[in-house]
Amino acid sequence: MTNPSIGVLIVEDDSVAASVYEQLIKNKDDFTVIGKAETASETIQLLDVITPELILLDIHLPDANGIDLLFQIKQAHRHVDIIIITASNDAKTVRDSMRGGAFSYMLKPIMVESFFSTLEEYRQTRQAWQSNVIIKQEEIQRLFHKNVPATEAKQDSDTLPKGIDKHTLRKVTLAMEAASTSLNAEEVGLQIGASHSTTRRYLEYLVSIDLVEVDIVYGSVGRPERRYKKP
Repeated sequence: MTNPSIGVLIVEDDSVAASVYEQLIKNKDDFTVIGKAETASETIQLLDVITPELILLDIHLPDANGIDLLFQIKQAHRHVDIIIITASNDAKTVRDSMRGGAFSYMLKPIMVESFFSTLEEYRQTRQAWQSNVIIKQEEIQRLFHKNVPATEAKQDSDTLPKGIDKHTLRKVTLAMEAASTSLNAEEVGLQIGASHSTTRRYLEYLVSIDLVEVDIVYGSVGRPERRYKKP
């Protein structure tokens, strides 16, 4: 017997971004978009008529701060889980999101690999919540997003998402641990002998498990640059 699909409510005032999230979720068999809202007030109204398991929540909404909405939702609908998706990477917003009970936090512009790995992490965590078995301390730490040494469970090949090899992951992790300043994917790739796209995929995975932080640097010309650093 298969598990029922996880219902997702997308709260995003950018209709293009909301459509992108919806299309990505359609590629995940275990998730279904059951609603979309562009404002805080619309979100509250929808929660009176639908019951999502998961909300993808933007911080910058036209009628409210997403953090305030996060606290409001968790107070009235404590069973609903929330993943923040925002361009805000200031410490206060991240801290308040954690204190408000957000499951995870993704920075815009989102990376497809990071988006899918975060949803998969949520699916596995939800499955563990519903398993009704005794949970060991190591698993409790993972469920509570506690950092463990990079050589431990997070780099165990049995727990890594598809497309992440533990040996390459270790090289990227060691390169970041040795770095005295922030690096972009090309700079890390040159150190470990990997392509830009491969290195970026591993860096984004390390960001998703809180072993690396990312800053978006806006130059005068061209696309914003993502630079990675130790927390």
